[in-house]
Amino acid sequence: MRPSVVRTALSLTVVALVMSIASTRTDAHKGVTSKYTYNDDVYPILKAKCGRCHADNGPTPMSLLTYQEGGGAVAWAQSIREMLMAEAMPPWHVDPTGPAVKNSHSITPHEMDILITWASGGTPQGDQLKKPGPSQVVSQWSLGTPDATLALTEYALPVGTMEASTDMTVATNFTEAKWVKAVDLLPGTPSLVRQATIAIDGGQTLAVWEPADDAVTAPGGTAFKIPAGAKLKVHIRYKKGWQDEQSAKADKSTIAFYFTDEPLSGKEIEAFAVEPPAGEAPPRFSRTLPTGGRVLAIRPQVDRAYAAVEINAVAASGRKVPLLKLRGVRPEWPRRYWLADPVELPKGTTIEVSTTPGDEDTGPLGPAVKSPLQFSLDLVAQ
Repeated sequence: MRPSVVRTALSLTVVALVMSIASTRTDAHKGVTSKYTYNDDVYPILKAKCGRCHADNGPTPMSLLTYQEGGGAVAWAQSIREMLMAEAMPPWHVDPTGPAVKNSHSITPHEMDILITWASGGTPQGDQLKKPGPSQVVSQWSLGTPDATLALTEYALPVGTMEASTDMTVATNFTEAKWVKAVDLLPGTPSLVRQATIAIDGGQTLAVWEPADDAVTAPGGTAFKIPAGAKLKVHIRYKKGWQDEQSAKADKSTIAFYFTDEPLSGKEIEAFAVEPPAGEAPPRFSRTLPTGGRVLAIRPQVDRAYAAVEINAVAASGRKVPLLKLRGVRPEWPRRYWLADPVELPKGTTIEVSTTPGDEDTGPLGPAVKSPLQFSLDLVAQ
């Protein structure tokens, strides 16, 4: 492994990198003070919270699922500590003081204590005869066997090309309208695929995919509607690890559909976008719902880093209901946040967005392609 190269890929400064390497070398001669070991305490956390990306064939250039084989977690102990303390990893931006969302993979305070104590206290391995578990990404559908699949066109990154994005339009070939409770993506080459967005051409976004996230089914009684003969717009972002720079890499991903019955209401999940006036980026902006609806999820699309974002529903009486609270939001981590408890809002409710700008450094993935600032509410209209 080449820690200095990968740390550069994580966009840390040269000074911080040199200090980290020096610290790692120094710590190697310190006595063990951690009561936690890698095999017993650290591996289970890294597997659950980091293992979708930081695995042997994952979309990051280093694995944390071995102790020292191929570099392993022990070589990255100081980086783990720094990233955790800076709240840069794992990239989960939901503020725990706000409304709960589904599919959370944030680090708990107890898990944080275990990881930092281990990284700072001599990084003990524990019982060397104990095998902690698998060290590779397992390519499988998170929701089980799909009802239908759609193979995408192969996309290749030639020698010397480190990253690229592609937009493709693909036919579903559905001869009748389909109601779906979830749509997922399975990379053909997990080490290459970083993000994906799947939407109906001219219609609703069906999935925002990240390698760390499981697909989430829409709440009972709600669904997306894919019209007969519809086409999909698929955007995928690819990025090689440093070790593959001089290799050609290709991916052929597959989309999965999970069907469901038509909702009793006959209404599909729609999107309601809240965005600032054209050419402006005020710290607060809003939009009023023309009809009532049940808010199921929120999809932020940000134009820069934000230290904090709050999305609230404000009733005509002035009563405020929080919908989502985020911190440390960055453009390179798009997500759909499914609310743990969907919120019913009446007609005339104002959706208010408040933002606080954050540090504009390059971030762990490097500079991201910036998009117009927008917050889309996925809802079922009344």
